[in-house]
Amino acid sequence: MIEKIAKLLALILIAELCLGGGGRFTAIGPISLRMVLFGLALATSIILVIREKIIVPGLIWKLSLGFMLMIVVGIIVGCLNGSTFIDWFEDVKPLSYFFAFPFFYLSLEKLDIPKIEWLIKGSSVFMAIAFITIVVLINAKVIPFLSFYQATLKSGELFYRGEVVFFYKGFLLLGIGAIFHYFEETSKWRSILFSLLIFAIVLSVTRGLLLSLALTFSIYFLTIKSYRKAGFSFALGFIILFWGSSLILSGSKWFDAEQKNKTYAMANPNLLGDRNYSDNGRIAQAREVWGEASFSSALVGHGFGRGIPSRPVHMEIAYLEIFHKQGLLGLSFWAFFFGSIFFQYHQAIPSSSANAFFFSALFIFIESFTNQYINNPIGMSMLLLSWVSLYKLKG
Repeated sequence: MIEKIAKLLALILIAELCLGGGGRFTAIGPISLRMVLFGLALATSIILVIREKIIVPGLIWKLSLGFMLMIVVGIIVGCLNGSTFIDWFEDVKPLSYFFAFPFFYLSLEKLDIPKIEWLIKGSSVFMAIAFITIVVLINAKVIPFLSFYQATLKSGELFYRGEVVFFYKGFLLLGIGAIFHYFEETSKWRSILFSLLIFAIVLSVTRGLLLSLALTFSIYFLTIKSYRKAGFSFALGFIILFWGSSLILSGSKWFDAEQKNKTYAMANPNLLGDRNYSDNGRIAQAREVWGEASFSSALVGHGFGRGIPSRPVHMEIAYLEIFHKQGLLGLSFWAFFFGSIFFQYHQAIPSSSANAFFFSALFIFIESFTNQYINNPIGMSMLLLSWVSLYKLKG
C-alpha cells in the first residue's frame, strides 16, 4: 500500500514541479504546496527504507552524504564570516531539495518512466498554450495589463517585459519539453509541438533559454556526427549571444510602433526588458566576486549567507554564486554529479528516453551559466529525476 502511495505522491510532486515555477502560486503564508510535498516525500522515504526495507543504491547515499557535508561546510564557513541563521538558511532552503533524491529512486520504477515523460511533455505544452493565450489576450486588451499585473505581482513568480510579455520562473520547462518532444520518435505531432514550444520561448524574449537550447542541440548533433546540424545550432547560439539585443529591438518594433525609428540604445528599456542592464548586472556581479576572492574562499567559499554588495542573497549566475559561497568544493561536487549523470547515460540502453533525460540535464547545466537552476528546486529536481530515470533504463 505504501509503495502505491509513494508512486502517486511522486507523480503529483513531479507535476507540481513542472507547472509550479518557484512554488509561490500555491503558497499560504510561508508554506507552499511544494514544501508540503517535499516533507511528505522525505517521510515516505524513511518508511520505505526502514519498514519496507527497500534498498537504495550506495551511490545515491554517497552523493547525498557528499552534498550534506558540502552544506555543513558552507554553513560553518558562513557563520565564521558573520552569517546569522536567517542569512544562511535563505541559501540552504532551496538546496535542501536535493534530499528528495532517494525518494525519486524509491517511488519510481522503470515502468513509470513513460508516465514521467508524458507529464513533462504535457505540462510543457499546456504552459506554452497558456502563455501564448494570455499574451494574446493582454495585447488584444481583453485582459487589462494592470489587472494582470496586480493579480500576479505579489507571487514574485513573473517578470514583466513592459506591458506586452512576461517571463515565468517555470519557463525552464519549455526548454525541457522541447527536448523531450524532439526525441519523441513515434508521435505524429512531434514537429508541431516542438515548434510551439520554441515559439513560446521566443515570445518570452529569453536569450538564455534559446542559447542553452542551441548549444545543447549542437552537442547532441556532434555526438551523432551530424556536423551540418551541429554547425547550424552553434551558429544560431552565436547569433543569439552577440546579436540578441538587436533581435529584441526588432521584436519590440513589432509590438510597439513608437520603437520603429530607434536604435537599441535609444529604445525604451522597459518594453521587453533592458538586456544591456541585465548583462551589465551579471558582469558587475562577476567583478565583485573576483574582488572578494582569496585563496581560502577559492577553496571553500565565503560560506552561506555571505553575498556581494549588488546581490546580498542570490546571484543570477548559478556557478558564480556557488564559487563565491562554496568555492571549488561546491563546483567540484556539481561537476562530479554531472559526471555521474553522464555515466548513467552511457550505462543505459540507447533509446529516445535516455537521450531526452540526459540532454535535458545537460540543458539545465548549460542554462545555469546565465541563470540559477542547478541550485534551486526547479532545475535540481529535473537533474535528480534524470539521474534516477537513466539508472532505471539500464535494463
